[in-house]
Amino acid sequence: MEEEAKGGTARPSRWWGSDSALLDDEEARRRLLDAARRCIVRRGSARIRMAEVAQEAGVARSTVYRYFQSREDLIIGMFLSQIDAALEKVAAQLEDPGDAARCIPELVLGPNSFIEGSPVNEALFSPESRDMVVALELGSEPLINASYRHFGPLLERWQASGQVHRDLDLRDTVRWIGVVALTMLAAPWRDRSDAEKREFLDRYLVRALVVAGR
Repeated sequence: MEEEAKGGTARPSRWWGSDSALLDDEEARRRLLDAARRCIVRRGSARIRMAEVAQEAGVARSTVYRYFQSREDLIIGMFLSQIDAALEKVAAQLEDPGDAARCIPELVLGPNSFIEGSPVNEALFSPESRDMVVALELGSEPLINASYRHFGPLLERWQASGQVHRDLDLRDTVRWIGVVALTMLAAPWRDRSDAEKREFLDRYLVRALVVAGR
């Protein structure tokens, strides 16, 4: 149910999260994630409190904990809700998906291009919250799984064709591509030109993954 707040802004009833609410788990999680996004944008960083999210969503704090065990779990949930669309676009926009050497830099730089212009992503990767967010990303198996769903088939194709080394663990390769992508968001790399970033990726990452002469 919805009730009108002052100024005509619709806010959810405080009782939608009660035991008697007619919401399924997916809808409840969606509402809580939406509330968390609004809190993060308003604060300009990911350093929100669960009580703040509960107030924004219009529920008791216990309802937030029913679906997300911690603030970190909530932030990971936000990433998962956004990452599929972003990585799908990166994979779909590759000009020559059969060429590993050309594509690998795009797997690093492509996801980062979705940060600028997105209020939520800009807040998540603000200087105040970047270290916490990076630590969460590096340690999150669900986020690695999401990345592998989109990038894994490309790596499997390149490995089968002999373009990337056959002894590579492709899941770990996806993880390290993510590590490099996060590195590019931190100083001093975030202020480097696109050409400098690509030169670095070609010289060190591509050479490490791609078989010489391919």
